[in-house]
Parts: sequence; structure tokens; C-alpha cells
Amino acid sequence: MKTLRPLVIAILMLTAGTAATLPDATAASPNLLYPPANRIVGTWEYFDVHVFNCASGQTVTRFRASSVYHVGGTMVDTNTTPPGTRGPAFGIWDYNPRTREYTTHMRLYRYNPDGSFAGANEVVRTATLSRDGNSMSETFRGKFFNPAEQLLFESCGSSEGVRSL
Repeated sequence: MKTLRPLVIAILMLTAGTAATLPDATAASPNLLYPPANRIVGTWEYFDVHVFNCASGQTVTRFRASSVYHVGGTMVDTNTTPPGTRGPAFGIWDYNPRTREYTTHMRLYRYNPDGSFAGANEVVRTATLSRDGNSMSETFRGKFFNPAEQLLFESCGSSEGVRSL
């Protein structure tokens, strides 16, 4: 037992030192660990994503989409546009407890019908969850860039989501 005690003390000292050097996640984004923030975590289906011209309101396209929100503020997204024309979107999310809104920033790559790189999209989404946390309403604004990262145009949109998993 006497030989075990120094080993236990050494392990405790090492772990304490390691924990002290880890970055504090709450310092970078304190709202991610706030319990209501994580209500968005899970898989969401959007059955009618409506993309429209910001100035005229004219419909550009409609499609179905799915997003997965992870604990800690990351997310992934895909939709029903042909897989050869768009890659998955990767992003981050944050929660504002004052407004009870979630803001998501995501980025994805687009491809031409011949498979060549067409550019990237950046989308900022603002969502509000229902009281029961099983549905959400959101608006978004997207920027379309060419392969040289020059802005081509912007679009706006809205959707209603339901928790699927």
C-alpha cells in the first residue's frame, strides 16, 4: 500500500496540471454551455426551404434540407439539391439568451454540372425554437462567391424546421 500512495499522488498531480492548462470553452463562447442553448442539439428537417431575391422577394428555389446541431456549437447541413452540385455545409452556432435566438454561420462548396468547382456559399441563419423545442422558425441570408472568392450575389430565405431525431 505504501508503494501505491506515491503513484496515486503523482497521477493526481499530473492530471491537475493538465486540467489547468486546458482552454476554457466558456471563455470563448459562454452561451454555448448555458442549458437552454443546447435545446437545439439534434437532427432537424426542413420540408420547405424558401430561397428568394432579397430585393424583390421573387422565389429563386425551394428544397428540403436537414441539419445536425452538436453540443459545443458546431453543425452540419445538407439538402436535396443534386449531390454533384453541392457539398455538405459545415458551421458554428451560438445562442443569445436575451433574445432566445440561435445564430448559425455555415459554409459550403458548389460545383458546376461538369463537376468543376463553381465557388462557395456562406449562410447566416437566425432561428427561434418553439416552447416545446420540437419546431423552429428561421430566416437566413446567403452569399454566393465565385472560385476566386468574389461576391456574385446574395439571397434571402426562410424555413420551418421540425426535430426529427
